[in-house]
Amino acid sequence: MPLPLDFIERLKAANPIEDVMGSYVSLRRSGRDYVCLCPFHNEKTPSCYVHPDREFFHCFGCGAGGDVITFTMKYNNLDYMEAVKLLAERGGVPMPQDSFFGEKKGSGEFKKRLYEMNRTAAKFFYSKLKTPEGRQCLDYLVNKRRLSFETIKKYGMGFAPNSWSELKSYMLSEGFTEDELLKGSLISSSKNNTKKTFDFFVNRAMFPFFDLTGHIVGFGGRALGEDDKRKYLNSRDTAVYNKEKYLFSMNFAKNACVKSKQILLCEGNLDVISLNQAGFENAVASCGTALTPQQVKMISNYADSVVICYDSDEAGQKATKKAIRLISETGMKTTVIKMDGAKDPDEYINKFGADRFRHLISGSKDAVSFRLDECKAGFDLDTEAGRYEYIREACRVLSELSSRAQREVYIDRLAKETEISSNSINTELESFIKRERRAYDKKQWRQTVMNTYQRRDLRDPKTAGHRKEVIAEEGIIYYLFQNPDRCDEIKPQLGEESFVTELNKRFYKSLIQRIDTASDISVSSFNADFSPDEMGHLTALLERGRDLGIDEAVAKDYIKVLKENSQAGTETIENDDDFLASVQKMRQEKVNK
Repeated sequence: MPLPLDFIERLKAANPIEDVMGSYVSLRRSGRDYVCLCPFHNEKTPSCYVHPDREFFHCFGCGAGGDVITFTMKYNNLDYMEAVKLLAERGGVPMPQDSFFGEKKGSGEFKKRLYEMNRTAAKFFYSKLKTPEGRQCLDYLVNKRRLSFETIKKYGMGFAPNSWSELKSYMLSEGFTEDELLKGSLISSSKNNTKKTFDFFVNRAMFPFFDLTGHIVGFGGRALGEDDKRKYLNSRDTAVYNKEKYLFSMNFAKNACVKSKQILLCEGNLDVISLNQAGFENAVASCGTALTPQQVKMISNYADSVVICYDSDEAGQKATKKAIRLISETGMKTTVIKMDGAKDPDEYINKFGADRFRHLISGSKDAVSFRLDECKAGFDLDTEAGRYEYIREACRVLSELSSRAQREVYIDRLAKETEISSNSINTELESFIKRERRAYDKKQWRQTVMNTYQRRDLRDPKTAGHRKEVIAEEGIIYYLFQNPDRCDEIKPQLGEESFVTELNKRFYKSLIQRIDTASDISVSSFNADFSPDEMGHLTALLERGRDLGIDEAVAKDYIKVLKENSQAGTETIENDDDFLASVQKMRQEKVNK
Protein backbone atom coordinates (compact mmCIF):
# COMPACT_ATOMS: atom_id res chain seq x y z
CA MET A 1 0.00 0.00 0.00
CA PRO A 2 1.49 3.39 -0.95
CA LEU A 3 2.30 6.07 1.56
CA PRO A 4 -0.38 8.76 2.07
CA LEU A 5 -0.27 11.57 -0.49
CA ASP A 6 -0.41 14.28 2.17
CA PHE A 7 2.63 12.72 3.88
CA ILE A 8 4.63 12.67 0.63
CA GLU A 9 3.69 16.32 0.00
CA ARG A 10 4.83 17.33 3.50
CA LEU A 11 8.02 15.32 3.02
CA LYS A 12 8.87 17.10 -0.25
CA ALA A 13 7.95 20.50 1.18
CA ALA A 14 10.31 19.92 4.11
CA ASN A 15 13.06 18.67 1.79
CA PRO A 16 13.18 20.83 -1.36
CA ILE A 17 15.19 18.94 -3.94
CA GLU A 18 17.57 21.86 -4.47
CA ASP A 19 18.33 22.00 -0.72
CA VAL A 20 18.90 18.26 -0.38
CA MET A 21 21.06 17.96 -3.49
CA GLY A 22 22.85 21.19 -2.57
CA SER A 23 24.04 19.56 0.66
CA TYR A 24 25.86 16.91 -1.40
CA VAL A 25 26.94 18.76 -4.57
CA SER A 26 27.65 22.35 -5.59
CA LEU A 27 24.64 23.81 -7.42
CA ARG A 28 24.81 26.82 -9.75
CA ARG A 29 21.83 28.88 -10.86
CA SER A 30 20.76 28.54 -14.49
CA GLY A 31 17.61 30.60 -15.00
CA ARG A 32 14.83 29.04 -12.94
CA ASP A 33 16.81 25.82 -12.56
CA TYR A 34 20.14 24.67 -11.15
CA VAL A 35 23.01 22.85 -12.80
CA CYS A 36 25.79 20.79 -11.25
CA LEU A 37 28.41 18.15 -11.90
CA CYS A 38 26.56 14.86 -11.76
CA PRO A 39 27.26 12.96 -8.53
CA PHE A 40 26.71 9.62 -10.29
CA HIS A 41 29.44 9.76 -12.96
CA ASN A 42 32.69 11.60 -13.56
CA GLU A 43 32.48 14.71 -15.73
CA LYS A 44 34.19 18.07 -16.15
CA THR A 45 31.25 19.97 -17.66
CA PRO A 46 27.97 20.07 -15.65
CA SER A 47 25.23 18.02 -17.29
CA CYS A 48 22.92 17.44 -14.31
CA TYR A 49 19.92 19.79 -14.09
CA VAL A 50 17.73 20.33 -11.04
CA HIS A 51 14.21 21.68 -11.62
CA PRO A 52 12.72 23.00 -8.34
CA ASP A 53 9.40 23.86 -9.97
CA ARG A 54 8.96 20.33 -11.36
CA GLU A 55 10.60 18.76 -8.29
CA PHE A 56 13.01 16.47 -10.11
CA PHE A 57 16.57 16.29 -11.44
CA HIS A 58 17.99 14.74 -14.59
CA CYS A 59 21.52 14.14 -15.86
CA PHE A 60 21.92 14.31 -19.63
CA GLY A 61 25.28 12.59 -19.34
CA CYS A 62 24.47 9.31 -17.58
CA GLY A 63 20.67 9.35 -17.52
CA ALA A 64 20.24 9.45 -13.73
CA GLY A 65 17.10 11.23 -12.62
CA GLY A 66 14.10 11.36 -10.34
CA ASP A 67 12.76 13.34 -7.41
CA VAL A 68 14.30 14.03 -4.00
CA ILE A 69 13.44 10.49 -2.84
CA THR A 70 15.09 8.93 -5.91
CA PHE A 71 18.20 11.04 -5.37
CA THR A 72 18.41 10.01 -1.70
CA MET A 73 17.97 6.35 -2.63
CA LYS A 74 20.61 6.42 -5.34
CA TYR A 75 23.18 8.61 -3.59
CA ASN A 76 23.04 6.78 -0.24
CA ASN A 77 22.37 3.30 -1.66
CA LEU A 78 19.07 2.99 0.20
CA ASP A 79 15.79 1.32 -0.63
CA TYR A 80 12.60 3.36 -0.99
CA MET A 81 11.41 3.19 2.62
CA GLU A 82 14.90 3.85 4.01
CA ALA A 83 15.18 6.98 1.87
CA VAL A 84 11.74 8.17 2.98
CA LYS A 85 12.68 7.69 6.64
CA LEU A 86 15.97 9.54 6.18
CA LEU A 87 14.19 12.50 4.57
CA ALA A 88 11.46 12.44 7.21
CA GLU A 89 14.10 12.66 9.92
CA ARG A 90 15.93 15.42 8.05
CA GLY A 91 12.80 17.49 7.58
CA GLY A 92 11.20 16.75 10.94
CA VAL A 93 8.18 15.09 9.34
CA PRO A 94 6.54 12.34 11.47
CA MET A 95 6.29 9.00 9.69
CA PRO A 96 2.83 7.45 9.25
CA GLN A 97 1.94 4.65 11.64
CA ASP A 98 3.69 1.40 10.75
CA SER A 99 0.32 -0.31 10.57
CA PHE A 100 -0.67 1.93 7.65
CA PHE A 101 1.90 0.66 5.21
CA GLY A 102 2.86 -2.64 6.80
CA GLU A 103 6.61 -2.14 7.09
CA LYS A 104 8.38 -5.24 5.87
CA LYS A 105 11.36 -6.98 7.36
CA GLY A 106 13.42 -6.54 4.23
CA SER A 107 16.78 -5.12 3.36
CA GLY A 108 16.26 -2.07 5.58
CA GLU A 109 15.71 -4.21 8.66
CA PHE A 110 18.73 -6.36 7.84
CA LYS A 111 20.94 -3.30 7.44
CA LYS A 112 19.88 -2.14 10.90
CA ARG A 113 20.78 -5.57 12.16
CA LEU A 114 24.24 -5.34 10.56
CA TYR A 115 24.82 -1.90 12.10
CA GLU A 116 23.91 -3.30 15.52
CA MET A 117 26.10 -6.35 14.95
CA ASN A 118 29.12 -4.27 13.91
CA ARG A 119 28.68 -1.96 16.88
CA THR A 120 28.61 -4.96 19.22
CA ALA A 121 31.73 -6.41 17.59
CA ALA A 122 33.53 -3.05 17.86
CA LYS A 123 32.80 -2.94 21.61
CA PHE A 124 34.18 -6.46 21.90
CA PHE A 125 37.41 -5.54 20.06
CA TYR A 126 37.83 -2.36 22.14
CA SER A 127 37.33 -4.23 25.42
CA LYS A 128 40.03 -6.72 24.42
CA LEU A 129 42.63 -3.95 24.35
CA LYS A 130 42.34 -3.78 28.15
CA THR A 131 43.07 -7.48 28.69
CA PRO A 132 46.52 -9.01 29.29
CA GLU A 133 46.34 -10.62 25.85
CA GLY A 134 45.57 -7.26 24.29
CA ARG A 135 48.69 -5.64 25.77
CA GLN A 136 50.70 -6.65 22.68
CA CYS A 137 48.26 -4.78 20.43
CA LEU A 138 48.14 -1.76 22.76
CA ASP A 139 51.94 -1.66 22.82
CA TYR A 140 51.94 -1.74 18.99
CA LEU A 141 49.53 1.19 18.75
CA VAL A 142 51.01 3.33 21.53
CA ASN A 143 54.75 2.70 21.27
CA LYS A 144 55.36 1.66 17.69
CA ARG A 145 52.68 3.79 16.04
CA ARG A 146 52.83 6.53 18.72
CA LEU A 147 49.09 6.92 18.95
CA SER A 148 47.54 8.65 21.94
CA PHE A 149 44.71 7.26 24.04
CA GLU A 150 42.45 10.01 22.65
CA THR A 151 43.20 8.92 19.06
CA ILE A 152 42.63 5.24 19.84
CA LYS A 153 39.29 6.10 21.39
CA LYS A 154 38.35 8.54 18.61
CA TYR A 155 38.76 5.85 15.95
CA GLY A 156 37.34 3.08 18.15
CA MET A 157 40.40 0.89 17.65
CA GLY A 158 40.57 -2.52 19.24
CA PHE A 159 42.14 -5.97 19.29
CA ALA A 160 40.99 -9.21 17.64
CA PRO A 161 42.22 -12.04 19.92
CA ASN A 162 44.52 -14.78 18.71
CA SER A 163 41.61 -17.21 18.65
CA TRP A 164 39.53 -18.73 15.87
CA SER A 165 36.28 -18.72 17.85
CA GLU A 166 36.29 -16.11 20.63
CA LEU A 167 34.45 -13.41 18.67
CA LYS A 168 32.00 -15.93 17.24
CA SER A 169 31.16 -17.29 20.70
CA TYR A 170 30.66 -13.81 22.10
CA MET A 171 28.42 -12.67 19.23
CA LEU A 172 26.30 -15.83 19.47
CA SER A 173 25.85 -15.15 23.18
CA GLU A 174 24.64 -11.66 22.26
CA GLY A 175 21.83 -13.14 20.15
CA PHE A 176 23.32 -12.99 16.65
CA THR A 177 23.17 -16.04 14.39
CA GLU A 178 25.95 -17.70 12.41
CA ASP A 179 24.19 -16.75 9.19
CA GLU A 180 24.15 -13.08 10.22
CA LEU A 181 27.82 -13.20 11.21
CA LEU A 182 28.71 -14.75 7.85
CA LYS A 183 26.75 -12.11 5.93
CA GLY A 184 28.40 -9.40 8.02
CA SER A 185 31.92 -10.71 7.30
CA LEU A 186 32.70 -11.28 10.98
CA ILE A 187 33.19 -15.02 10.52
CA SER A 188 34.15 -17.25 7.57
CA SER A 189 33.28 -20.77 6.54
CA SER A 190 35.78 -23.47 5.63
CA LYS A 191 36.26 -24.15 1.93
CA ASN A 192 36.28 -27.88 2.52
CA ASN A 193 33.56 -27.96 5.18
CA THR A 194 31.05 -25.14 4.75
CA LYS A 195 29.40 -26.01 8.07
CA LYS A 196 32.58 -25.21 9.97
CA THR A 197 32.94 -21.48 10.71
CA PHE A 198 35.66 -19.44 12.40
CA ASP A 199 36.52 -15.81 13.21
CA PHE A 200 37.39 -13.66 10.20
CA PHE A 201 39.80 -11.39 12.14
CA VAL A 202 42.44 -13.12 14.28
CA ASN A 203 45.37 -11.52 16.19
CA ARG A 204 45.01 -8.10 14.59
CA ALA A 205 44.84 -4.44 15.52
CA MET A 206 41.30 -3.48 14.54
CA PHE A 207 39.97 -0.30 12.90
CA PRO A 208 36.18 0.15 12.59
CA PHE A 209 34.93 1.64 9.32
CA PHE A 210 32.44 4.45 10.00
CA ASP A 211 30.15 5.75 7.27
CA LEU A 212 29.06 9.37 6.89
CA THR A 213 26.13 8.88 9.26
CA GLY A 214 28.27 7.39 12.05
CA HIS A 215 27.29 3.74 11.55
CA ILE A 216 30.02 1.09 11.66
CA VAL A 217 29.85 -0.68 8.29
CA GLY A 218 32.94 -2.89 8.46
CA PHE A 219 36.44 -3.36 9.83
CA GLY A 220 40.08 -3.31 8.86
CA GLY A 221 42.67 -5.38 10.68
CA ARG A 222 46.46 -5.01 10.79
CA ALA A 223 48.36 -8.25 11.45
CA LEU A 224 50.32 -8.40 14.71
CA GLY A 225 51.96 -11.77 14.11
CA GLU A 226 54.97 -12.22 11.85
CA ASP A 227 53.59 -15.41 10.30
CA ASP A 228 50.51 -13.81 8.77
CA LYS A 229 51.37 -12.92 5.18
CA ARG A 230 48.23 -10.78 4.86
CA LYS A 231 49.49 -7.58 6.47
CA TYR A 232 46.12 -5.86 6.15
CA LEU A 233 42.74 -7.59 6.05
CA ASN A 234 39.45 -5.76 5.44
CA SER A 235 35.82 -6.84 5.65
CA ARG A 236 34.31 -8.44 2.58
CA ASP A 237 31.57 -6.49 0.83
CA THR A 238 28.26 -6.68 2.70
CA ALA A 239 24.82 -5.09 2.52
CA VAL A 240 26.26 -2.00 4.27
CA TYR A 241 29.88 -1.97 3.09
CA ASN A 242 31.30 -1.70 -0.42
CA LYS A 243 35.06 -1.34 -0.67
CA GLU A 244 34.84 0.50 -4.01
CA LYS A 245 32.69 3.25 -2.50
CA TYR A 246 34.08 3.54 1.01
CA LEU A 247 36.76 6.00 2.15
CA PHE A 248 38.33 5.57 5.57
CA SER A 249 37.92 8.60 7.88
CA MET A 250 35.65 10.47 5.46
CA ASN A 251 33.28 10.96 8.39
CA PHE A 252 35.91 13.28 9.93
CA ALA A 253 37.32 14.72 6.69
CA LYS A 254 33.97 15.94 5.33
CA ASN A 255 33.70 18.38 8.24
CA ALA A 256 37.37 19.32 8.31
CA CYS A 257 37.52 20.36 4.64
CA VAL A 258 34.50 22.69 4.75
CA LYS A 259 36.78 25.75 4.68
CA SER A 260 39.91 24.47 2.95
CA LYS A 261 38.04 22.39 0.33
CA GLN A 262 41.12 20.15 0.33
CA ILE A 263 41.47 16.39 0.89
CA LEU A 264 44.70 14.53 1.70
CA LEU A 265 44.55 11.16 -0.04
CA CYS A 266 46.57 8.35 1.56
CA GLU A 267 47.03 4.63 0.97
CA GLY A 268 46.73 3.20 4.48
CA ASN A 269 44.48 3.56 7.52
CA LEU A 270 47.42 4.19 9.85
CA ASP A 271 48.70 6.98 7.60
CA VAL A 272 45.32 8.67 7.96
CA ILE A 273 45.16 8.14 11.72
CA SER A 274 48.67 9.56 12.22
CA LEU A 275 47.82 12.60 10.11
CA ASN A 276 44.55 13.10 11.94
CA GLN A 277 46.34 12.97 15.29
CA ALA A 278 48.83 15.55 14.00
CA GLY A 279 45.99 17.94 13.14
CA PHE A 280 45.29 16.98 9.52
CA GLU A 281 41.69 15.84 9.90
CA ASN A 282 41.06 16.14 6.16
CA ALA A 283 42.97 12.90 5.42
CA VAL A 284 41.25 9.84 3.92
CA ALA A 285 42.27 6.47 2.45
CA SER A 286 40.76 3.75 0.31
CA CYS A 287 40.66 0.39 2.07
CA GLY A 288 42.36 -2.56 0.42
CA THR A 289 41.72 -1.35 -3.11
CA ALA A 290 43.12 1.11 -5.62
CA LEU A 291 41.29 4.41 -5.87
CA THR A 292 37.97 4.02 -7.69
CA PRO A 293 35.76 6.46 -9.65
CA GLN A 294 33.09 6.15 -6.94
CA GLN A 295 35.56 7.25 -4.27
CA VAL A 296 36.76 10.14 -6.41
CA LYS A 297 33.17 11.23 -6.90
CA MET A 298 32.62 11.25 -3.14
CA ILE A 299 35.72 13.38 -2.64
CA SER A 300 34.58 15.86 -5.29
CA ASN A 301 31.36 16.41 -3.36
CA TYR A 302 33.34 17.91 -0.47
CA ALA A 303 36.61 19.23 -1.90
CA ASP A 304 38.01 21.23 -4.80
CA SER A 305 41.57 19.95 -4.53
CA VAL A 306 43.36 16.71 -3.64
CA VAL A 307 46.88 16.26 -2.30
CA ILE A 308 48.07 12.72 -3.10
CA CYS A 309 50.14 11.37 -0.20
CA TYR A 310 50.84 7.85 -1.43
CA ASP A 311 53.86 5.78 -0.46
CA SER A 312 57.15 6.66 -2.12
CA ASP A 313 57.85 3.09 -3.29
CA GLU A 314 57.25 1.82 -6.82
CA ALA A 315 53.74 0.55 -6.04
CA GLY A 316 52.82 3.89 -4.49
CA GLN A 317 54.03 5.84 -7.50
CA LYS A 318 52.10 3.57 -9.84
CA ALA A 319 48.97 4.13 -7.76
CA THR A 320 49.65 7.88 -7.89
CA LYS A 321 49.52 7.87 -11.70
CA LYS A 322 46.16 6.12 -11.68
CA ALA A 323 44.79 8.46 -9.02
CA ILE A 324 45.85 11.52 -11.05
CA ARG A 325 43.99 10.22 -14.10
CA LEU A 326 40.80 9.58 -12.14
CA ILE A 327 40.87 12.85 -10.22
CA SER A 328 41.63 14.94 -13.33
CA GLU A 329 38.36 13.73 -14.88
CA THR A 330 36.43 15.64 -12.20
CA GLY A 331 38.30 18.90 -12.78
CA MET A 332 39.66 18.99 -9.22
CA LYS A 333 43.13 20.44 -8.68
CA THR A 334 45.63 17.67 -7.97
CA THR A 335 49.06 17.89 -6.37
CA VAL A 336 51.55 15.24 -5.23
CA ILE A 337 53.88 15.38 -2.22
CA LYS A 338 57.41 13.98 -2.31
CA MET A 339 58.51 12.44 0.99
CA ASP A 340 62.31 12.32 1.16
CA GLY A 341 63.52 10.26 4.08
CA ALA A 342 60.28 8.37 4.69
CA LYS A 343 58.22 5.79 2.85
CA ASP A 344 54.77 7.00 3.92
CA PRO A 345 52.99 9.84 5.81
CA ASP A 346 52.91 7.87 9.09
CA GLU A 347 56.70 7.46 9.09
CA TYR A 348 57.24 11.06 7.94
CA ILE A 349 55.06 12.51 10.70
CA ASN A 350 56.79 10.43 13.36
CA LYS A 351 60.26 11.34 12.04
CA PHE A 352 59.91 15.01 11.18
CA GLY A 353 56.69 16.26 12.78
CA ALA A 354 53.53 18.06 11.67
CA ASP A 355 55.15 21.37 10.67
CA ARG A 356 57.48 19.68 8.16
CA PHE A 357 54.55 17.78 6.71
CA ARG A 358 52.55 20.98 6.42
CA HIS A 359 55.50 22.43 4.49
CA LEU A 360 55.40 19.36 2.21
CA ILE A 361 51.75 20.04 1.42
CA SER A 362 52.34 23.71 0.63
CA GLY A 363 55.20 22.74 -1.68
CA SER A 364 53.51 19.74 -3.25
CA LYS A 365 54.16 19.31 -6.95
CA ASP A 366 51.24 19.84 -9.29
CA ALA A 367 49.99 16.78 -11.15
CA VAL A 368 51.21 18.04 -14.54
CA SER A 369 54.79 18.43 -13.31
CA PHE A 370 54.61 14.99 -11.73
CA ARG A 371 53.41 13.43 -14.98
CA LEU A 372 56.02 15.27 -17.06
CA ASP A 373 58.74 14.03 -14.72
CA GLU A 374 57.41 10.51 -15.23
CA CYS A 375 57.50 10.99 -19.02
CA LYS A 376 60.99 12.41 -18.88
CA ALA A 377 62.32 9.49 -16.84
CA GLY A 378 61.50 7.11 -19.68
CA PHE A 379 63.64 8.75 -22.39
CA ASP A 380 67.29 9.55 -23.02
CA LEU A 381 67.34 13.29 -23.67
CA ASP A 382 70.91 13.10 -24.91
CA THR A 383 69.57 11.58 -28.13
CA GLU A 384 67.43 13.24 -30.80
CA ALA A 385 64.97 10.36 -30.79
CA GLY A 386 64.68 10.52 -27.01
CA ARG A 387 63.93 14.25 -27.02
CA TYR A 388 61.31 13.87 -29.75
CA GLU A 389 59.54 10.97 -28.03
CA TYR A 390 59.60 12.93 -24.76
CA ILE A 391 57.91 15.88 -26.49
CA ARG A 392 55.28 13.61 -28.05
CA GLU A 393 54.38 12.09 -24.68
CA ALA A 394 54.48 15.51 -23.02
CA CYS A 395 52.04 16.85 -25.64
CA ARG A 396 49.62 14.13 -24.63
CA VAL A 397 49.78 15.41 -21.04
CA LEU A 398 49.55 19.11 -21.94
CA SER A 399 46.65 18.57 -24.34
CA GLU A 400 44.44 17.89 -21.32
CA LEU A 401 45.00 21.43 -19.99
CA SER A 402 42.21 23.86 -20.86
CA SER A 403 44.25 26.99 -20.10
CA ARG A 404 46.51 28.22 -22.91
CA ALA A 405 48.58 30.21 -20.42
CA GLN A 406 49.12 27.11 -18.31
CA ARG A 407 50.21 25.17 -21.39
CA GLU A 408 52.73 27.89 -22.28
CA VAL A 409 54.35 27.61 -18.84
CA TYR A 410 55.07 23.93 -19.44
CA ILE A 411 56.05 24.50 -23.07
CA ASP A 412 58.80 26.82 -21.82
CA ARG A 413 59.93 24.10 -19.46
CA LEU A 414 60.04 21.54 -22.29
CA ALA A 415 61.98 23.96 -24.48
CA LYS A 416 64.68 24.34 -21.84
CA GLU A 417 64.88 20.60 -21.18
CA THR A 418 65.06 19.54 -24.83
CA GLU A 419 66.72 22.60 -26.42
CA ILE A 420 63.90 22.73 -28.98
CA SER A 421 62.19 26.06 -29.59
CA SER A 422 58.92 26.90 -27.83
CA ASN A 423 57.31 27.65 -31.21
CA SER A 424 58.11 24.18 -32.54
CA ILE A 425 56.77 22.50 -29.41
CA ASN A 426 53.64 24.67 -29.50
CA THR A 427 53.05 23.74 -33.16
CA GLU A 428 53.36 20.05 -32.30
CA LEU A 429 50.99 20.49 -29.36
CA GLU A 430 48.36 22.40 -31.37
CA SER A 431 48.44 19.73 -34.07
CA PHE A 432 47.98 17.00 -31.44
CA ILE A 433 45.10 18.90 -29.81
CA LYS A 434 43.28 19.33 -33.15
CA ARG A 435 43.53 15.62 -33.92
CA GLU A 436 42.31 14.70 -30.47
CA ARG A 437 39.50 17.27 -30.57
CA ARG A 438 38.19 16.05 -33.91
CA ALA A 439 38.09 12.49 -32.66
CA TYR A 440 36.55 13.53 -29.34
CA ASP A 441 33.90 15.81 -30.88
CA LYS A 442 32.79 13.08 -33.26
CA LYS A 443 32.54 10.55 -30.46
CA GLN A 444 30.93 12.99 -28.02
CA TRP A 445 28.28 14.13 -30.50
CA ARG A 446 27.12 10.63 -31.23
CA GLN A 447 27.27 9.67 -27.56
CA THR A 448 25.30 12.73 -26.40
CA VAL A 449 22.52 12.13 -28.91
CA MET A 450 22.38 8.38 -28.59
CA ASN A 451 23.32 7.56 -24.99
CA THR A 452 19.82 7.46 -23.54
CA TYR A 453 18.59 5.27 -26.38
CA GLN A 454 21.57 2.95 -26.03
CA ARG A 455 20.83 2.56 -22.34
CA ARG A 456 17.29 1.60 -23.15
CA ASP A 457 18.57 -0.91 -25.72
CA LEU A 458 20.37 -2.70 -22.90
CA ARG A 459 17.21 -2.73 -20.80
CA ASP A 460 14.84 -3.72 -23.61
CA PRO A 461 16.26 -5.28 -26.81
CA LYS A 462 13.07 -4.40 -28.72
CA THR A 463 14.00 -0.71 -28.57
CA ALA A 464 16.81 -1.07 -31.12
CA GLY A 465 14.48 -2.15 -33.90
CA HIS A 466 11.53 0.10 -33.06
CA ARG A 467 12.96 3.60 -32.79
CA LYS A 468 9.90 5.29 -34.27
CA GLU A 469 7.55 3.51 -31.90
CA VAL A 470 9.74 4.39 -28.89
CA ILE A 471 9.45 8.08 -29.77
CA ALA A 472 5.68 7.70 -30.03
CA GLU A 473 5.42 5.83 -26.72
CA GLU A 474 7.40 8.46 -24.87
CA GLY A 475 5.46 11.26 -26.52
CA ILE A 476 2.11 9.80 -25.41
CA ILE A 477 3.33 9.34 -21.83
CA TYR A 478 4.59 12.91 -21.69
CA TYR A 479 1.36 14.24 -23.21
CA LEU A 480 -0.73 12.44 -20.56
CA PHE A 481 1.50 13.80 -17.80
CA GLN A 482 0.77 17.30 -19.06
CA ASN A 483 -2.86 16.68 -20.03
CA PRO A 484 -4.43 14.08 -17.71
CA ASP A 485 -7.86 15.40 -18.71
CA ARG A 486 -7.35 13.76 -22.14
CA CYS A 487 -6.98 10.29 -20.62
CA ASP A 488 -10.61 9.30 -21.31
CA GLU A 489 -10.08 10.22 -24.95
CA ILE A 490 -6.76 8.43 -25.43
CA LYS A 491 -7.35 5.27 -23.38
CA PRO A 492 -10.03 3.75 -25.69
CA GLN A 493 -7.78 4.33 -28.71
CA LEU A 494 -4.56 3.02 -27.21
CA GLY A 495 -4.30 -0.04 -25.02
CA GLU A 496 -1.09 -1.00 -23.22
CA GLU A 497 -0.69 -3.90 -25.68
CA SER A 498 0.12 -1.31 -28.38
CA PHE A 499 3.38 -0.47 -26.60
CA VAL A 500 6.52 -2.22 -27.86
CA THR A 501 8.86 -1.63 -24.91
CA GLU A 502 8.08 -3.17 -21.54
CA LEU A 503 9.20 -0.22 -19.41
CA ASN A 504 7.16 2.34 -21.35
CA LYS A 505 4.21 -0.06 -21.19
CA ARG A 506 4.54 -0.14 -17.40
CA PHE A 507 4.77 3.65 -17.21
CA TYR A 508 1.69 4.01 -19.41
CA LYS A 509 -0.32 1.46 -17.44
CA SER A 510 0.67 3.00 -14.10
CA LEU A 511 -0.10 6.52 -15.31
CA ILE A 512 -3.52 5.51 -16.67
CA GLN A 513 -4.40 3.81 -13.37
CA ARG A 514 -3.38 6.88 -11.38
CA ILE A 515 -5.43 9.20 -13.54
CA ASP A 516 -8.46 6.89 -13.44
CA THR A 517 -8.38 6.78 -9.64
CA ALA A 518 -7.64 10.52 -9.28
CA SER A 519 -4.33 9.66 -7.62
CA ASP A 520 -1.14 11.70 -7.54
CA ILE A 521 0.70 11.70 -10.89
CA SER A 522 3.80 13.62 -9.84
CA VAL A 523 7.21 12.06 -10.42
CA SER A 524 7.34 11.17 -6.72
CA SER A 525 4.29 8.94 -6.99
CA PHE A 526 6.20 6.47 -9.19
CA ASN A 527 9.09 5.90 -6.75
CA ALA A 528 7.55 3.00 -4.89
CA ASP A 529 6.92 0.98 -8.08
CA PHE A 530 10.02 1.79 -10.17
CA SER A 531 13.75 1.51 -9.52
CA PRO A 532 16.08 4.55 -9.43
CA ASP A 533 17.40 3.62 -12.90
CA GLU A 534 13.85 3.41 -14.24
CA MET A 535 13.08 6.78 -12.64
CA GLY A 536 16.02 8.17 -14.62
CA HIS A 537 14.31 6.88 -17.76
CA LEU A 538 11.11 8.67 -16.72
CA THR A 539 12.81 12.03 -16.11
CA ALA A 540 14.67 11.71 -19.42
CA LEU A 541 11.34 11.11 -21.12
CA LEU A 542 9.86 14.22 -19.47
CA GLU A 543 12.87 16.35 -20.44
CA ARG A 544 12.70 15.30 -24.08
CA GLY A 545 8.94 15.78 -24.22
CA ARG A 546 9.28 19.33 -22.92
CA ASP A 547 11.90 20.15 -25.54
CA LEU A 548 9.73 18.78 -28.34
CA GLY A 549 6.64 20.69 -27.26
CA ILE A 550 4.13 17.87 -27.82
CA ASP A 551 0.61 19.17 -28.52
CA GLU A 552 -2.67 17.44 -29.40
CA ALA A 553 -1.85 17.13 -33.12
CA VAL A 554 1.51 15.47 -32.41
CA ALA A 555 -0.11 13.18 -29.83
CA LYS A 556 -2.62 12.02 -32.46
CA ASP A 557 0.26 11.22 -34.82
CA TYR A 558 1.92 9.19 -32.06
CA ILE A 559 -1.30 7.23 -31.45
CA LYS A 560 -1.51 6.52 -35.16
CA VAL A 561 2.08 5.23 -35.23
CA LEU A 562 1.45 2.83 -32.33
CA LYS A 563 -1.89 1.60 -33.67
CA GLU A 564 -0.42 0.92 -37.12
CA ASN A 565 2.45 -0.96 -35.54
CA SER A 566 0.19 -3.13 -33.39
CA GLN A 567 -2.00 -3.95 -36.37
CA ALA A 568 0.54 -4.55 -39.11
CA GLY A 569 4.05 -4.77 -37.66
CA THR A 570 6.59 -2.02 -38.04
CA GLU A 571 9.35 -0.74 -40.26
CA THR A 572 12.58 -1.05 -38.34
CA ILE A 573 15.35 1.53 -38.35
CA GLU A 574 18.56 -0.38 -38.62
CA ASN A 575 21.22 2.11 -37.58
CA ASP A 576 21.76 5.24 -35.52
CA ASP A 577 22.18 7.55 -38.51
CA ASP A 578 18.74 6.58 -39.84
CA PHE A 579 17.29 7.04 -36.39
CA LEU A 580 18.73 10.54 -36.01
CA ALA A 581 17.34 11.43 -39.42
CA SER A 582 13.90 10.21 -38.39
CA VAL A 583 13.95 12.32 -35.22
CA GLN A 584 14.91 15.42 -37.20
CA LYS A 585 12.20 14.67 -39.78
CA MET A 586 9.52 14.39 -37.09
CA ARG A 587 10.59 17.69 -35.56
CA GLN A 588 10.52 19.38 -38.96
CA GLU A 589 7.05 18.00 -39.70
CA LYS A 590 5.83 19.48 -36.42
CA VAL A 591 7.33 22.90 -37.29
CA ASN A 592 5.68 22.88 -40.73
CA LYS A 593 2.22 22.09 -39.40
